Amino acid sequence: SRVAHASSVALPAALPASSAAMEEPSEFFTWSETEATRLAFSQSGASICGATALLNVLSALKLPIPDIRDADRAVKTNARKCNVSVSEYLAARSVAGTTAEAIVEGCAVVADKALASRFFDFYPPREVDLQRWLAGWLAQGCSAVGTINTQRMYGADYWHHQMIHGVSSKGVFVTNGVEVLGFREIELGLVSPSELLIRASDALGCRPFDAEACDAMGEAWARLGVARQLLELQSGASQEEFVRIPAAYKGGITIFAKAGTPEAENLRSAPELPVQSGT
Repeated sequence: SRVAHASSVALPAALPASSAAMEEPSEFFTWSETEATRLAFSQSGASICGATALLNVLSALKLPIPDIRDADRAVKTNARKCNVSVSEYLAARSVAGTTAEAIVEGCAVVADKALASRFFDFYPPREVDLQRWLAGWLAQGCSAVGTINTQRMYGADYWHHQMIHGVSSKGVFVTNGVEVLGFREIELGLVSPSELLIRASDALGCRPFDAEACDAMGEAWARLGVARQLLELQSGASQEEFVRIPAAYKGGITIFAKAGTPEAENLRSAPELPVQSGT
């Protein structure tokens, strides 16, 4: 596990409704670290972290567990593509895996009407005490999945969905892999624009090299100047190590509650996390 840092200073969170009248918990564990090691699913293939996170939510809430292939189909996992043009390669990378929104939709498929779920955006930056906000939901019997940009956290090559099984002053305890992420570390991944860095060497190796087609793939592609980045790399005018492209993912946390419970109603009626002033 990476070493957890001390929690960063944050402003008070919007509380779950049932917690507003009582002292907020500052830590809670759905599973202990030992239980997480024993009970948590780990992904068995590339890009299926979303399906794996959903299985861990169902396990934590003691609901029936579908086959991983059914969960994978439900969250609409997208594969990377090889031996294709640069525009097709980058288009596939921008949506590889799945999104938090697709996990919410997939949850409705595999759990039928047994679960309620809701995604909370963390970008732009929010006014929230992450430790107490998470502890408040977990203490109600809810589960959670973080959608994080690991490139900003520790230089990995992907966004990641990880089920959260606990929180304390040490940090946020996650599955797949089972580890504790310090607050400053996980906030880097949560508070992230919807972008992805692609190794320049991977893009330059694609054939055909139809760079101009990239800016036609949408406003976000044109705004980031993806075609210009590629052409400057090809000509040698740029020595950048990465190409910055738009990504389908949004940084944030999805909360899950058993349907028909007070917790599900709290989840439905909870306010959005307020955007920090000045951002």
